[in-house]
Amino acid sequence: MEELLLKNPSSLSDERKEALLNLLYSEHCNDSILLESDDFYLFFHDIWSLFEIGEEYESEIVEEDIRLKEWRIFILEFFSARNLEKLHFEYLTNSSVKKFFVALYIWKKIKKDYFYDMRKALKIEKLKTEYEKDADNQDIKDIYHEIHLKIQSYWYMNLFKFNSIYDRILEEVLEETKAVELLFGDNIWETISNDNLRKFMSYIESRHFSEVLFWKSKFQTEQFLEVGLDPNSTYVFCVQKDISMKRSLTLQNGLALAVSEFSQQHEHNFVFLSFIKAIDQEMITHKESIDFNHYFELDKSFGLKTEPINYKGVINYAFTMLKLELSHSNSGKIYLICNELLFDDFPNEEDWISAVTHYKKLKKIEIVVIYMGDKTKLQQIWFADKILIPKQLAQFK
Repeated sequence: MEELLLKNPSSLSDERKEALLNLLYSEHCNDSILLESDDFYLFFHDIWSLFEIGEEYESEIVEEDIRLKEWRIFILEFFSARNLEKLHFEYLTNSSVKKFFVALYIWKKIKKDYFYDMRKALKIEKLKTEYEKDADNQDIKDIYHEIHLKIQSYWYMNLFKFNSIYDRILEEVLEETKAVELLFGDNIWETISNDNLRKFMSYIESRHFSEVLFWKSKFQTEQFLEVGLDPNSTYVFCVQKDISMKRSLTLQNGLALAVSEFSQQHEHNFVFLSFIKAIDQEMITHKESIDFNHYFELDKSFGLKTEPINYKGVINYAFTMLKLELSHSNSGKIYLICNELLFDDFPNEEDWISAVTHYKKLKKIEIVVIYMGDKTKLQQIWFADKILIPKQLAQFK
């Protein structure tokens, strides 16, 4: 099966194709509703091939003598009848990698959504038991084949339902892949590293990029981002990364990308700091955009909080980065994304308050706190020039 997939017509190098197929085979598609994993791989192969070479592939598969050919022809005929390759061909032509991800998304969703519905409607286990009871010495493969035909017949009788499921699946994957391109550019498909393919697919399935794009658009306002157009300005983006912050991941990323893009447009520097009880390795982009493969560094594993978080140390470190990066600049901005844990060990020593206040005024530094925690626990934050909560963020236009 893998050899068949490797021979699939595409512009991909063998090395790139093998990396993508490893992703396909990592999905552990074990027997599901009496269809063996190889059958599902064939379905994926057909969808991807249809994207790659269009209707020509139908004539090739009809001539082949392959088990479950009827199923495969049905899928091809269905997709062709929907003018799939015509309606979306222009959008899908720019990358074989994108076609791979679109095909994989469709394949997995059909397997998960449609076959599960069929299993409930057809009561497959009961059907299997009845066939085996009446089969006498009939080969088990023949029994499965009979059930396959029964399910296939059910497909034909319930095309309207399959149409609606398919429409939803296709709408989802096109929306998600377009969100990827709007966030990172059209060439993202060729630049993503092989090491990140599995993570990338999990993000697509969870509709991660659509959500990030939504939040990024909310933040792209002068009201939210403006810090002065001094070319040497720097944004320091500090994100609390304990497990309690995981639920706001897409909002955090949307904000980080908005700030990074704004920094690039106005020739500012951008520093990303993630922290729990200590600062992780910072990521710095000097007047450049975030490389996509660094994007996954923004989503490092969320650690468990084992002791109070040293927010004072975080802000001091942010000031250090500003001091190093600002040089002759007259302005800078610190974003602190946190929750109610801030108040467990709130920094308010008089000497430190005096030093922070003086340095902020001297360097024209603004500190914006994005508060993701329990609103009932929100208190005054003396070092914050602005405090925003998610409800306020969603109101930006």
